[in-house]
Amino acid sequence: MENDVWYALSTLAAITLGPIIAVIVTRLIDRTREKRGRKLDVFRSLMQTRGIRLDPAHVAALNIFEIEFYREAKVREAYKVYIEHLSAPMPSVDERDRFFEQRSDLFMNLLAQIGHCLRYRFDKRDLERLSYVPQGWDTEQGIQRRNAEMLSQLLSGQRAIPITHQLGGTSPYPEPPRLDTPR
Repeated sequence: MENDVWYALSTLAAITLGPIIAVIVTRLIDRTREKRGRKLDVFRSLMQTRGIRLDPAHVAALNIFEIEFYREAKVREAYKVYIEHLSAPMPSVDERDRFFEQRSDLFMNLLAQIGHCLRYRFDKRDLERLSYVPQGWDTEQGIQRRNAEMLSQLLSGQRAIPITHQLGGTSPYPEPPRLDTPR
């Protein structure tokens, strides 16, 4: 009789607790999958924009980074070193090539650390070498940056608008008024 009671209680416990445990396990699995998905989103954004690091998606991924990789010490250390380099003042012209090579190396190290955390294995040299950015995009971004700088200089009074006057030729514009003649 005593065995029948234990059998009935264990059956009742299994019937009652089984679905509850299944829901808890499912939620834990979903939460783990969701965390990995968010990390993958950050990684994808950084990989997609690794050749165009001024892209808003790239900057957004860097800014959400600490939340998604909070418990990943090696990844956060690589991130910290990279961000410190991004925040460093621009060196003199003759040191810029080395400065940007170091920046690129730090970024590729960050990507490799993220990949390792997500169970991907990448060679850092391949990460940089195998990315593609059309030359036209790079040229266009350079033109936009130069135009923005010149506009900023113009608006702040550091640059003047160059105006030329055709001497001896016919101009489609009227002569400017003379300041020394009365009106």
